[in-house]
Amino acid sequence: MRHTLLNEHDDLLAHLLDEAQRQQVYVIARLQRVAGRSVTAVNGRVEGVTATLTEGLGMHVFDREGHTAFAATDRLTPTDTEEALRAAIAGLRAAAAAGLERNPAIFEVEPLHAEVVPPGVEPIDALSLEQVQGLVEALNHETRRLGHALSVRTLFHIDRETWRIVRSDGTDVRYLLPHGYCVNSITARQHGATHTVNASLARTGYSVLREERTRLMARTVTAAETAQRLIGAPRYPAGAYPIVMDYAMAKGLAHEAFGHAAETDGLRSSILGRDGVFRRGERLAAPGVTIIDEPLVGDHAYQPFSPNGLPRTSTTIMRDGVLEEALADLFSAQRAGTRVIDAARAQHYGAVPVPRMTNIRIELPQAYELSGDFEEQTPERVRAALINAGLLRAGQPVIYLAGYKGGQVSTARGDFVFNCAALWELSVEDVRLFQPAIFSGQTEAALQAIRAGFGPLQLDAMGFCGKAGQSVPSSGGSHYFLYLEPHPAVRVGGR
Repeated sequence: MRHTLLNEHDDLLAHLLDEAQRQQVYVIARLQRVAGRSVTAVNGRVEGVTATLTEGLGMHVFDREGHTAFAATDRLTPTDTEEALRAAIAGLRAAAAAGLERNPAIFEVEPLHAEVVPPGVEPIDALSLEQVQGLVEALNHETRRLGHALSVRTLFHIDRETWRIVRSDGTDVRYLLPHGYCVNSITARQHGATHTVNASLARTGYSVLREERTRLMARTVTAAETAQRLIGAPRYPAGAYPIVMDYAMAKGLAHEAFGHAAETDGLRSSILGRDGVFRRGERLAAPGVTIIDEPLVGDHAYQPFSPNGLPRTSTTIMRDGVLEEALADLFSAQRAGTRVIDAARAQHYGAVPVPRMTNIRIELPQAYELSGDFEEQTPERVRAALINAGLLRAGQPVIYLAGYKGGQVSTARGDFVFNCAALWELSVEDVRLFQPAIFSGQTEAALQAIRAGFGPLQLDAMGFCGKAGQSVPSSGGSHYFLYLEPHPAVRVGGR
Protein backbone atom coordinates (compact mmCIF):
# COMPACT_ATOMS: atom_id res chain seq x y z
CA MET A 1 0.00 0.00 0.00
CA ARG A 2 1.39 3.44 -0.95
CA HIS A 3 1.39 6.12 1.69
CA THR A 4 -0.23 9.27 0.33
CA LEU A 5 1.61 12.35 1.49
CA LEU A 6 -1.19 14.89 1.58
CA ASN A 7 -1.43 15.13 -2.20
CA GLU A 8 -5.14 15.93 -2.04
CA HIS A 9 -4.42 19.42 -0.71
CA ASP A 10 -2.54 20.69 -3.79
CA ASP A 11 -5.22 23.25 -4.68
CA LEU A 12 -5.55 24.54 -1.13
CA LEU A 13 -1.82 25.10 -0.75
CA ALA A 14 -1.54 26.69 -4.20
CA HIS A 15 -4.32 29.11 -3.26
CA LEU A 16 -2.55 29.94 0.02
CA LEU A 17 0.75 30.66 -1.76
CA ASP A 18 -1.00 32.85 -4.35
CA GLU A 19 -2.78 34.84 -1.66
CA ALA A 20 0.47 35.31 0.30
CA GLN A 21 2.16 36.59 -2.84
CA ARG A 22 -0.73 38.98 -3.46
CA GLN A 23 -0.37 40.28 0.09
CA GLN A 24 3.40 40.61 -0.45
CA VAL A 25 4.40 38.29 2.39
CA TYR A 26 6.54 35.17 2.44
CA VAL A 27 4.92 32.09 3.94
CA ILE A 28 6.02 28.70 5.26
CA ALA A 29 2.92 26.50 5.31
CA ARG A 30 3.04 23.32 7.42
CA LEU A 31 0.38 20.72 6.78
CA GLN A 32 0.25 17.80 9.20
CA ARG A 33 -1.91 14.70 9.49
CA VAL A 34 -1.62 12.15 12.29
CA ALA A 35 -3.47 8.82 12.34
CA GLY A 36 -2.99 7.01 15.64
CA ARG A 37 -4.07 4.01 17.66
CA SER A 38 -3.54 3.21 21.34
CA VAL A 39 -4.49 0.16 23.38
CA THR A 40 -4.05 -0.10 27.15
CA ALA A 41 -4.43 -3.28 29.19
CA VAL A 42 -4.30 -3.31 33.00
CA ASN A 43 -4.10 -6.49 35.05
CA GLY A 44 -5.56 -8.77 32.41
CA ARG A 45 -8.22 -6.45 30.99
CA VAL A 46 -8.22 -4.05 28.08
CA GLU A 47 -9.15 -0.71 29.64
CA GLY A 48 -8.64 1.73 26.81
CA VAL A 49 -8.81 1.68 23.01
CA THR A 50 -8.50 4.83 20.93
CA ALA A 51 -8.24 5.56 17.23
CA THR A 52 -7.59 9.16 16.23
CA LEU A 53 -7.15 11.21 13.10
CA THR A 54 -6.11 14.86 13.28
CA GLU A 55 -4.91 17.30 10.67
CA GLY A 56 -4.33 20.98 10.34
CA LEU A 57 -2.30 23.74 8.80
CA GLY A 58 0.14 26.15 10.38
CA MET A 59 1.54 29.18 8.59
CA HIS A 60 4.60 31.26 9.38
CA VAL A 61 4.59 34.60 7.54
CA PHE A 62 7.51 37.02 7.01
CA ASP A 63 8.02 40.45 5.53
CA ARG A 64 11.21 41.34 3.64
CA GLU A 65 12.79 42.81 6.78
CA GLY A 66 12.36 39.55 8.64
CA HIS A 67 9.47 40.37 10.97
CA THR A 68 7.33 37.30 11.54
CA ALA A 69 4.00 36.04 12.86
CA PHE A 70 2.19 32.71 13.06
CA ALA A 71 -1.35 31.35 12.75
CA ALA A 72 -2.99 27.93 12.39
CA THR A 73 -6.28 26.28 11.52
CA ASP A 74 -7.71 22.78 11.70
CA ARG A 75 -10.30 23.58 9.03
CA LEU A 76 -8.76 22.85 5.66
CA THR A 77 -11.01 24.94 3.44
CA PRO A 78 -10.06 27.94 1.29
CA THR A 79 -12.18 30.27 3.44
CA ASP A 80 -10.68 29.14 6.76
CA THR A 81 -7.17 29.12 5.33
CA GLU A 82 -7.56 32.69 4.09
CA GLU A 83 -8.92 33.74 7.48
CA ALA A 84 -5.88 32.22 9.25
CA LEU A 85 -3.55 33.91 6.77
CA ARG A 86 -5.21 37.27 7.40
CA ALA A 87 -4.73 36.75 11.16
CA ALA A 88 -1.06 35.94 10.62
CA ILE A 89 -0.57 39.00 8.41
CA ALA A 90 -2.23 41.23 11.00
CA GLY A 91 0.21 39.91 13.57
CA LEU A 92 3.06 40.51 11.15
CA ARG A 93 2.06 44.13 10.60
CA ALA A 94 1.81 44.64 14.36
CA ALA A 95 5.28 43.14 14.86
CA ALA A 96 6.73 45.47 12.25
CA ALA A 97 4.99 48.52 13.73
CA ALA A 98 6.29 47.66 17.18
CA GLY A 99 9.83 47.22 15.87
CA LEU A 100 10.13 43.69 17.19
CA GLU A 101 13.18 41.54 16.51
CA ARG A 102 13.79 40.74 12.84
CA ASN A 103 15.33 37.63 11.29
CA PRO A 104 15.50 37.38 7.48
CA ALA A 105 17.31 34.01 7.43
CA ILE A 106 14.46 32.35 5.50
CA PHE A 107 15.38 34.42 2.42
CA GLU A 108 18.87 32.88 2.33
CA VAL A 109 17.86 29.24 1.82
CA GLU A 110 17.49 27.40 -1.46
CA PRO A 111 14.17 25.89 -2.60
CA LEU A 112 13.82 22.14 -2.27
CA HIS A 113 11.55 19.41 -3.62
CA ALA A 114 11.70 16.10 -1.73
CA GLU A 115 9.54 13.21 -0.60
CA VAL A 116 10.66 10.64 1.97
CA VAL A 117 8.84 7.51 3.10
CA PRO A 118 11.09 5.23 5.22
CA PRO A 119 11.38 1.70 3.81
CA GLY A 120 9.29 -1.14 5.20
CA VAL A 121 6.62 0.97 6.89
CA GLU A 122 3.41 -1.01 7.18
CA PRO A 123 0.07 0.86 7.03
CA ILE A 124 -1.65 1.60 10.31
CA ASP A 125 -4.56 -0.63 9.27
CA ALA A 126 -2.30 -3.66 8.62
CA LEU A 127 -3.97 -5.14 11.72
CA SER A 128 -7.52 -4.59 12.88
CA LEU A 129 -8.11 -2.93 16.23
CA GLU A 130 -9.48 -6.26 17.50
CA GLN A 131 -6.22 -7.99 16.55
CA VAL A 132 -4.18 -5.32 18.29
CA GLN A 133 -6.30 -5.63 21.44
CA GLY A 134 -5.72 -9.38 21.45
CA LEU A 135 -1.96 -9.02 21.16
CA VAL A 136 -1.77 -6.40 23.90
CA GLU A 137 -4.02 -8.37 26.23
CA ALA A 138 -1.94 -11.53 25.69
CA LEU A 139 1.26 -9.61 26.46
CA ASN A 140 -0.28 -8.22 29.63
CA HIS A 141 -1.40 -11.71 30.74
CA GLU A 142 2.04 -13.18 30.14
CA THR A 143 3.70 -10.39 32.09
CA ARG A 144 1.42 -10.87 35.09
CA ARG A 145 2.51 -14.49 35.30
CA LEU A 146 6.10 -13.42 35.95
CA GLY A 147 5.47 -13.02 39.66
CA HIS A 148 3.02 -13.17 42.53
CA ALA A 149 0.48 -10.34 42.75
CA LEU A 150 2.16 -8.15 40.16
CA SER A 151 0.26 -5.14 38.89
CA VAL A 152 0.90 -4.68 35.17
CA ARG A 153 -0.06 -1.89 32.82
CA THR A 154 0.66 -2.46 29.13
CA LEU A 155 0.45 0.42 26.67
CA PHE A 156 0.83 0.02 22.93
CA HIS A 157 0.77 3.00 20.60
CA ILE A 158 1.21 3.38 16.86
CA ASP A 159 0.84 6.41 14.63
CA ARG A 160 1.61 7.66 11.17
CA GLU A 161 2.59 11.33 11.21
CA THR A 162 2.67 12.94 7.77
CA TRP A 163 4.05 16.39 7.04
CA ARG A 164 4.02 18.56 3.95
CA ILE A 165 5.99 21.82 3.99
CA VAL A 166 5.57 24.39 1.23
CA ARG A 167 7.20 27.80 1.01
CA SER A 168 6.85 30.91 -1.12
CA ASP A 169 10.16 30.08 -2.85
CA GLY A 170 8.60 26.97 -4.42
CA THR A 171 9.75 24.45 -1.81
CA ASP A 172 7.54 21.35 -1.45
CA VAL A 173 8.81 18.80 1.08
CA ARG A 174 6.79 15.76 2.14
CA TYR A 175 7.75 13.11 4.68
CA LEU A 176 6.30 10.36 6.84
CA LEU A 177 7.25 9.78 10.49
CA PRO A 178 6.18 6.28 11.59
CA HIS A 179 6.03 5.55 15.32
CA GLY A 180 5.23 2.45 17.30
CA TYR A 181 6.12 1.45 20.84
CA CYS A 182 5.05 -0.72 23.75
CA VAL A 183 5.63 -0.11 27.46
CA ASN A 184 5.12 -2.66 30.21
CA SER A 185 4.90 -0.95 33.61
CA ILE A 186 5.34 -3.58 36.35
CA THR A 187 4.62 -2.87 40.01
CA ALA A 188 5.51 -5.19 42.88
CA ARG A 189 3.98 -4.62 46.32
CA GLN A 190 4.70 -6.27 49.64
CA HIS A 191 4.59 -5.19 53.29
CA GLY A 192 3.73 -1.63 52.31
CA ALA A 193 6.66 -1.29 49.94
CA THR A 194 6.07 -0.58 46.26
CA HIS A 195 8.46 -0.66 43.33
CA THR A 196 7.71 -0.04 39.66
CA VAL A 197 10.08 -0.93 36.84
CA ASN A 198 9.31 -0.37 33.16
CA ALA A 199 10.25 -2.35 30.08
CA SER A 200 9.84 -0.68 26.69
CA LEU A 201 10.65 -1.17 23.06
CA ALA A 202 10.13 1.29 20.20
CA ARG A 203 9.85 0.25 16.58
CA THR A 204 7.98 1.74 13.62
CA GLY A 205 4.90 -0.43 13.83
CA TYR A 206 3.36 -3.69 14.93
CA SER A 207 6.64 -5.63 14.96
CA VAL A 208 7.01 -4.82 18.65
CA LEU A 209 3.97 -7.06 19.27
CA ARG A 210 4.99 -9.74 16.77
CA GLU A 211 8.47 -10.23 15.31
CA GLU A 212 10.23 -8.45 18.19
CA ARG A 213 7.95 -9.59 20.98
CA THR A 214 10.70 -11.93 22.24
CA ARG A 215 13.04 -8.98 22.73
CA LEU A 216 10.35 -7.00 24.56
CA MET A 217 9.59 -9.99 26.80
CA ALA A 218 13.29 -10.42 27.62
CA ARG A 219 13.31 -6.83 28.88
CA THR A 220 10.02 -7.44 30.67
CA VAL A 221 11.34 -10.50 32.51
CA THR A 222 14.32 -8.48 33.77
CA ALA A 223 12.03 -5.64 34.86
CA ALA A 224 9.66 -7.99 36.71
CA GLU A 225 12.51 -9.73 38.50
CA THR A 226 14.06 -6.42 39.50
CA ALA A 227 10.80 -4.95 40.79
CA GLN A 228 10.24 -7.98 43.03
CA ARG A 229 13.81 -8.17 44.29
CA LEU A 230 13.76 -4.49 45.24
CA ILE A 231 11.22 -5.24 47.97
CA GLY A 232 13.26 -5.12 51.15
CA ALA A 233 16.51 -4.12 49.40
CA PRO A 234 18.67 -1.76 51.49
CA ARG A 235 19.69 1.78 50.60
CA TYR A 236 23.19 2.55 49.44
CA PRO A 237 25.21 5.22 51.29
CA ALA A 238 25.57 8.46 49.36
CA GLY A 239 28.96 9.28 47.93
CA ALA A 240 31.24 9.63 44.92
CA TYR A 241 31.99 6.25 43.41
CA PRO A 242 33.20 4.66 40.19
CA ILE A 243 30.04 4.19 38.14
CA VAL A 244 28.97 1.97 35.29
CA MET A 245 25.67 2.93 33.67
CA ASP A 246 23.57 1.28 31.00
CA TYR A 247 22.85 2.95 27.68
CA ALA A 248 19.46 4.25 28.84
CA MET A 249 21.09 6.19 31.68
CA ALA A 250 23.77 7.37 29.25
CA LYS A 251 21.06 8.63 26.90
CA GLY A 252 19.53 10.55 29.80
CA LEU A 253 22.91 12.15 30.53
CA ALA A 254 23.49 13.03 26.87
CA HIS A 255 19.98 14.33 26.27
CA GLU A 256 19.04 16.13 29.45
CA ALA A 257 22.35 17.32 30.85
CA PHE A 258 24.12 18.07 27.59
CA GLY A 259 21.90 18.08 24.51
CA HIS A 260 19.49 20.75 25.75
CA ALA A 261 22.45 22.94 26.67
CA ALA A 262 23.60 22.72 23.01
CA GLU A 263 20.30 24.01 21.55
CA THR A 264 20.98 27.43 20.08
CA ASP A 265 17.78 29.16 21.17
CA GLY A 266 18.98 28.95 24.78
CA LEU A 267 22.70 29.68 24.57
CA ARG A 268 22.42 32.99 26.43
CA SER A 269 21.65 31.04 29.60
CA SER A 270 23.49 27.80 28.83
CA ILE A 271 26.79 26.45 30.09
CA LEU A 272 27.70 25.80 26.43
CA GLY A 273 27.27 29.43 25.42
CA ARG A 274 29.18 32.60 26.12
CA ASP A 275 27.28 35.83 25.42
CA GLY A 276 24.89 33.75 23.33
CA VAL A 277 27.66 32.23 21.17
CA PHE A 278 28.42 28.51 21.16
CA ARG A 279 31.73 27.69 22.87
CA ARG A 280 33.12 25.92 19.82
CA GLY A 281 36.67 24.58 20.16
CA GLU A 282 36.65 24.37 23.95
CA ARG A 283 37.39 21.10 25.73
CA LEU A 284 34.64 19.99 28.09
CA ALA A 285 35.07 16.23 28.33
CA ALA A 286 37.70 13.55 28.54
CA PRO A 287 39.60 12.75 25.33
CA GLY A 288 37.76 10.25 23.17
CA VAL A 289 34.25 11.31 24.24
CA THR A 290 32.11 12.10 21.20
CA ILE A 291 28.45 13.16 21.28
CA ILE A 292 26.41 13.00 18.09
CA ASP A 293 22.79 13.80 17.31
CA GLU A 294 21.28 12.59 14.06
CA PRO A 295 18.02 11.24 12.65
CA LEU A 296 18.20 7.48 12.12
CA VAL A 297 15.86 5.67 9.74
CA GLY A 298 13.51 3.40 11.66
CA ASP A 299 14.14 5.20 14.93
CA HIS A 300 11.49 6.46 17.37
CA ALA A 301 12.69 10.06 16.90
CA TYR A 302 13.40 9.93 13.16
CA GLN A 303 12.92 13.22 11.30
CA PRO A 304 14.53 13.73 7.86
CA PHE A 305 13.46 17.37 7.44
CA SER A 306 12.66 20.27 9.70
CA PRO A 307 9.26 22.01 9.78
CA ASN A 308 11.02 24.79 7.88
CA GLY A 309 11.49 22.47 4.90
CA LEU A 310 15.27 22.03 5.30
CA PRO A 311 17.12 18.70 5.57
CA ARG A 312 17.93 17.61 9.13
CA THR A 313 21.62 16.70 9.15
CA SER A 314 23.92 14.86 11.52
CA THR A 315 25.48 17.02 14.23
CA THR A 316 28.72 16.23 16.03
CA ILE A 317 28.15 18.32 19.13
CA MET A 318 31.39 17.13 20.71
CA ARG A 319 34.33 15.38 19.06
CA ASP A 320 37.10 13.81 21.12
CA GLY A 321 36.03 15.87 24.14
CA VAL A 322 35.98 19.21 22.28
CA LEU A 323 32.84 21.21 21.40
CA GLU A 324 32.30 21.27 17.65
CA GLU A 325 28.70 22.02 16.57
CA ALA A 326 25.51 23.25 18.19
CA LEU A 327 21.95 22.09 17.62
CA ALA A 328 21.04 25.08 15.49
CA ASP A 329 17.88 25.88 13.64
CA LEU A 330 17.61 28.25 10.70
CA PHE A 331 16.74 31.28 12.81
CA SER A 332 19.24 31.00 15.67
CA ALA A 333 22.38 29.62 13.99
CA GLN A 334 23.96 32.90 12.91
CA ARG A 335 23.59 34.52 16.32
CA ALA A 336 25.09 31.39 17.93
CA GLY A 337 28.07 31.39 15.55
CA THR A 338 27.40 27.91 14.18
CA ARG A 339 26.13 26.34 10.97
CA VAL A 340 22.48 25.56 10.23
CA ILE A 341 21.71 21.86 10.56
CA ASP A 342 18.11 22.74 10.87
CA ALA A 343 17.47 21.20 14.26
CA ALA A 344 13.97 22.67 14.45
CA ARG A 345 11.12 20.33 15.42
CA ALA A 346 7.44 20.87 16.17
CA GLN A 347 4.94 18.62 17.91
CA HIS A 348 2.09 19.63 15.65
CA TYR A 349 1.04 22.04 12.92
CA GLY A 350 -0.08 24.64 15.46
CA ALA A 351 3.27 24.81 17.25
CA VAL A 352 6.18 27.11 16.43
CA PRO A 353 9.30 25.00 15.70
CA VAL A 354 12.23 25.22 18.13
CA PRO A 355 15.67 23.51 18.16
CA ARG A 356 15.40 19.95 19.47
CA MET A 357 17.33 16.69 19.50
CA THR A 358 16.47 13.55 17.55
CA ASN A 359 18.66 10.53 18.41
CA ILE A 360 21.58 11.56 20.62
CA ARG A 361 24.43 9.27 21.61
CA ILE A 362 27.71 9.16 23.53
CA GLU A 363 30.38 7.08 21.84
CA LEU A 364 34.04 6.29 22.38
CA PRO A 365 36.61 5.39 19.69
CA GLN A 366 37.25 1.98 21.22
CA ALA A 367 35.03 -0.06 23.51
CA TYR A 368 35.57 -3.34 25.29
CA GLU A 369 33.83 -6.18 23.49
CA LEU A 370 30.74 -7.82 24.93
CA SER A 371 29.07 -10.80 23.29
CA GLY A 372 25.32 -11.14 22.91
CA ASP A 373 22.43 -8.71 22.73
CA PHE A 374 21.90 -6.09 25.40
CA GLU A 375 19.02 -8.12 26.81
CA GLU A 376 21.48 -10.91 27.64
CA GLN A 377 23.68 -8.67 29.80
CA THR A 378 23.21 -9.32 33.53
CA PRO A 379 24.86 -7.54 36.48
CA GLU A 380 27.08 -10.61 36.79
CA ARG A 381 28.24 -10.23 33.19
CA VAL A 382 28.87 -6.51 33.71
CA ARG A 383 30.94 -7.37 36.77
CA ALA A 384 32.99 -9.89 34.81
CA ALA A 385 33.60 -7.36 32.03
CA LEU A 386 34.86 -4.78 34.54
CA ILE A 387 37.21 -7.31 36.14
CA ASN A 388 38.60 -8.32 32.73
CA ALA A 389 39.17 -4.63 31.90
CA GLY A 390 41.01 -4.06 35.18
CA LEU A 391 38.37 -1.57 36.34
CA LEU A 392 37.05 -3.62 39.28
CA ARG A 393 39.51 -4.43 42.03
CA ALA A 394 39.28 -5.94 45.49
CA GLY A 395 37.99 -3.46 48.04
CA GLN A 396 36.94 -0.95 45.35
CA PRO A 397 33.32 -1.67 44.32
CA VAL A 398 31.71 -0.12 41.24
CA ILE A 399 28.13 1.16 41.32
CA TYR A 400 25.98 -0.06 38.42
CA LEU A 401 23.02 2.22 37.57
CA ALA A 402 20.36 0.51 35.48
CA GLY A 403 17.22 1.93 33.87
CA TYR A 404 16.66 5.67 33.38
CA LYS A 405 13.58 7.09 35.14
CA GLY A 406 13.80 10.80 34.38
CA GLY A 407 15.12 13.74 36.33
CA GLN A 408 15.87 17.45 36.29
CA VAL A 409 18.65 19.59 34.87
CA SER A 410 19.70 23.23 34.86
CA THR A 411 21.32 24.11 31.53
CA ALA A 412 22.41 27.46 33.02
CA ARG A 413 24.34 25.93 35.95
CA GLY A 414 25.06 22.53 34.42
CA ASP A 415 23.62 20.68 37.41
CA PHE A 416 21.61 17.48 36.97
CA VAL A 417 19.63 15.06 39.13
CA PHE A 418 18.54 11.79 37.50
CA ASN A 419 16.78 8.69 38.79
CA CYS A 420 17.58 5.08 37.99
CA ALA A 421 15.37 1.99 38.25
CA ALA A 422 17.90 -0.07 40.21
CA LEU A 423 21.35 0.21 41.80
CA TRP A 424 23.76 -2.70 41.99
CA GLU A 425 27.01 -2.85 43.92
CA LEU A 426 29.53 -4.80 41.87
CA SER A 427 32.54 -6.09 43.77
CA VAL A 428 35.15 -8.72 43.06
CA GLU A 429 33.41 -10.95 45.57
CA ASP A 430 29.71 -10.38 44.92
CA VAL A 431 26.80 -8.62 43.20
CA ARG A 432 24.25 -6.93 45.49
CA LEU A 433 21.01 -5.10 44.67
CA PHE A 434 20.07 -1.85 46.43
CA GLN A 435 17.18 0.61 46.29
CA PRO A 436 17.19 2.99 43.33
CA ALA A 437 19.19 6.13 44.07
CA ILE A 438 19.59 9.52 42.49
CA PHE A 439 22.52 10.19 40.17
CA SER A 440 23.49 13.84 40.49
CA GLY A 441 26.29 16.19 39.70
CA GLN A 442 27.73 18.69 37.31
CA THR A 443 27.61 18.06 33.55
CA GLU A 444 31.24 18.87 32.77
CA ALA A 445 32.43 16.72 35.66
CA ALA A 446 30.38 13.75 34.46
CA LEU A 447 31.72 14.09 30.90
CA GLN A 448 35.29 14.38 32.19
CA ALA A 449 34.79 11.21 34.25
CA ILE A 450 33.90 8.97 31.27
CA ARG A 451 36.71 6.50 30.74
CA ALA A 452 35.44 3.40 28.94
CA GLY A 453 32.62 1.86 26.98
CA PHE A 454 31.51 -1.76 26.85
CA GLY A 455 29.75 -3.40 23.93
CA PRO A 456 28.43 -1.99 20.64
CA LEU A 457 26.26 1.09 20.34
CA GLN A 458 22.65 0.62 21.50
CA LEU A 459 20.54 3.59 20.43
CA ASP A 460 16.90 2.69 21.11
CA ALA A 461 16.41 4.26 24.55
CA MET A 462 13.06 5.90 23.88
CA GLY A 463 11.34 8.82 25.51
CA PHE A 464 9.53 12.07 24.91
CA CYS A 465 11.15 15.47 25.15
CA GLY A 466 9.23 18.38 26.61
CA LYS A 467 10.14 21.93 25.66
CA ALA A 468 8.27 25.15 24.88
CA GLY A 469 4.99 23.46 25.78
CA GLN A 470 5.56 20.74 23.19
CA SER A 471 6.44 17.04 23.43
CA VAL A 472 8.22 15.17 20.64
CA PRO A 473 9.71 11.65 20.45
CA SER A 474 13.33 11.41 21.58
CA SER A 475 15.81 8.55 21.64
CA GLY A 476 19.48 7.72 21.86
CA GLY A 477 21.99 5.80 23.91
CA SER A 478 25.65 4.83 23.93
CA HIS A 479 27.62 1.63 24.11
CA TYR A 480 25.80 -1.03 26.15
CA PHE A 481 27.56 0.44 29.21
CA LEU A 482 29.69 3.47 30.08
CA TYR A 483 32.24 3.52 32.88
CA LEU A 484 32.89 6.74 34.84
CA GLU A 485 35.77 7.09 37.25
CA PRO A 486 35.06 8.67 40.66
CA HIS A 487 34.68 12.47 40.65
CA PRO A 488 33.78 14.59 43.68
CA ALA A 489 31.20 16.53 41.62
CA VAL A 490 29.39 13.36 40.50
CA ARG A 491 27.51 11.50 43.21
CA VAL A 492 25.17 8.59 43.79
CA GLY A 493 22.61 8.52 46.58
CA GLY A 494 21.01 11.09 48.82
CA ARG A 495 17.40 12.23 48.99
